[in-house]
Amino acid sequence: MKKILTVMLLAAMLLTLTATALAATGVGSATTVSAAAATADAAGSVTVTTTMCAVTLDDEGKFAAVAFDVIESKAGFDATGAIAGEVNAAPQTKAELGEAYGMKAISPIGKEWYEQMDALAAWCVGKTPAEVLGMAFGADGKPTDADLTSGCTIYINDQLKALEKAVAAAK
Repeated sequence: MKKILTVMLLAAMLLTLTATALAATGVGSATTVSAAAATADAAGSVTVTTTMCAVTLDDEGKFAAVAFDVIESKAGFDATGAIAGEVNAAPQTKAELGEAYGMKAISPIGKEWYEQMDALAAWCVGKTPAEVLGMAFGADGKPTDADLTSGCTIYINDQLKALEKAVAAAK
C-alpha cells in the first residue's frame, strides 16, 4: 500500500513539474498620477493609481490564467501645501474592498469592480496576447466584444498596459 501511494505521489509531482515547466508567468503594472489643486475652501489631493496584472501563459503562448487588481493611494493637502489627513494608512486594493468599493450601484450591468475584472480575466483565458491586446474599442474608449461587455463595461486601458508588461516579463 505504501508503494502504491508513493508511486501515485511521485506521478502527481512529476505531472505538476511538467505542467509548470511548460508555463511562463509574469507580473506587470501601470501607474498613473492625478492631482486636484487646493483652494481656500477645499483641500487638494494627489492620487497615485497602480494597476497590476499577473499572467500565466501555456506552452502555446495563450493565457492560462490572468488576474488584475488596482490600488489607489491618495494624499490631501490644504491651500498652504500642508498635508491634510492620514498619510500612513495602508490602502486596500479594489479587489480587497470587494462589495465595499461601491461600483455595483452605478454599473449598467449591475457588477462590482472585482466581478468585472474577473470577467475580463476569464475572457482573456485561451487567447493569445496579440488577440487580447488587439481587441476593438468603441468611440467611448470601451471594448466592443459582446462576450466581454456582458461582464465588463469599464475602461480597461490601464489593465491592458499592465497585461502587456506582464506578458513581457513572463518567463
